[in-house]
Amino acid sequence: MKPGEWEKLLLGATERVMVKVSSLVSSGEGRKSVGIGASGDRTLLADKAAEDELMKALIAVTGTRVLSEEAGFRGNPDGSTLAVVDPLDGSSNFARGIPFYCTAVAVVEGSTLEDIKVGVVRDLVTGDVYHAVKGKGTKKNGTPVRSSHVTDVSRAVVGVDVSRGGSELIGRLAPLIGAASRQVHLGANALELSYVSDGTIDAFADMRDKIRITDLAAAYLVAAEAGAEISDVRGRELRAIFDLEHRLSFVASANVHLHKEILRLCGTAGRERG
Repeated sequence: MKPGEWEKLLLGATERVMVKVSSLVSSGEGRKSVGIGASGDRTLLADKAAEDELMKALIAVTGTRVLSEEAGFRGNPDGSTLAVVDPLDGSSNFARGIPFYCTAVAVVEGSTLEDIKVGVVRDLVTGDVYHAVKGKGTKKNGTPVRSSHVTDVSRAVVGVDVSRGGSELIGRLAPLIGAASRQVHLGANALELSYVSDGTIDAFADMRDKIRITDLAAAYLVAAEAGAEISDVRGRELRAIFDLEHRLSFVASANVHLHKEILRLCGTAGRERG
């Protein structure tokens, strides 16, 4: 399938996920636990329903493998195209009734983040959808978007995930948190990273070495195609492995000037972490 065809398929599939999850919210059934997923986390009925809806669309495409946070690898083991899926990013928010969670799907033809061809991240509460095709920019609900022009950290709204990060991490991030105009964390990393693409926030950092590729893949393309600068915590190209065991840290900023300042404040640019 061509990238544009994949984009159309994923827009339709994620919309069906939104309808399904919304019905489970209305019925009150979505928070029921139905087991443990391939990632080791508790699987909710809403997670399973969202994944089933996506799987129906993805596995039907000949030659496609699927890597999902809930089911692990599925589909054609020899397929040349990989779909990387987080059916319900922000499950903890969902379980507590906090209305901030999304579904995210990336299509990859290769073995690195640079090989992602299509990324779709849909807010399952508002229905807003961020979607990108490699080399063709990012759109929100069909309208092109760009990351912000904010270069001064003191004017920037910065997302920072410190969940279970420990005092060492918090200490390293303290200069950034103190310098930023505002610091936020909303609890669904794929959606928060997508927020960098349209200037809703100006940067997002997760330095915990805990982010999964399923959380990152689709939103990586969404943010990058909108002009954002994305790297590891030392300013180097991200080295992703497409499995559920690998964990990443990253910094994403609206532009290269803000990116350099954030890395400087965190004391990580060009350094090996001890």
